[in-house]
Amino acid sequence: MTPSGHSPMIHDHYARPSSTRTAGEPTWRTTMTTDTQGHPTGVVVGYDGSSAADGAVTWAAEQAVRSGGRLDVVTAWEYPTSWGSTIPLPTGYDPAQDGRAMLDPVLERIHATYPVLDVHAHVVEGNPGDVLVEASKHGALLVVASRGHRAFAGVLLGSVSQHCATHAACPVVVYREPEPAS
Repeated sequence: MTPSGHSPMIHDHYARPSSTRTAGEPTWRTTMTTDTQGHPTGVVVGYDGSSAADGAVTWAAEQAVRSGGRLDVVTAWEYPTSWGSTIPLPTGYDPAQDGRAMLDPVLERIHATYPVLDVHAHVVEGNPGDVLVEASKHGALLVVASRGHRAFAGVLLGSVSQHCATHAACPVVVYREPEPAS
């Protein structure tokens, strides 16, 4: 109960500021291998559940197989924010669990297609661009998907793709879905 006698709309667990844990803090590093030099051929790929991200994961897996490296599939999440009033969240709201559930079928597909590939999944709280830039420190290549803006697809990159391309610690591939055949 708040001092006014009303129940808060957001449970205290979810009302914490989004800056309590960032991609650069030890929570992220403990999900990656401590021997960052041990994977000079590792491929890191961002995954957000889009069809472009599905293509990017497949491309990244093929590249990891070719290079003899491992594949790190990274999903980032943040609590929803709002200007002004608070956003009511349903009981049991767990974006980290949702991220893991989103990754499960992707990991099953990758394991079925590339059974010898060393695959690691990471679900990390934080801004997607920042999380992927931090993850780029643990691989030789970062792959991100660009959903594009169709008419402007050749001119514009998405904000996450652009952030990664300008700040990553390794080379970046921006995967763009092939245009549908007409």
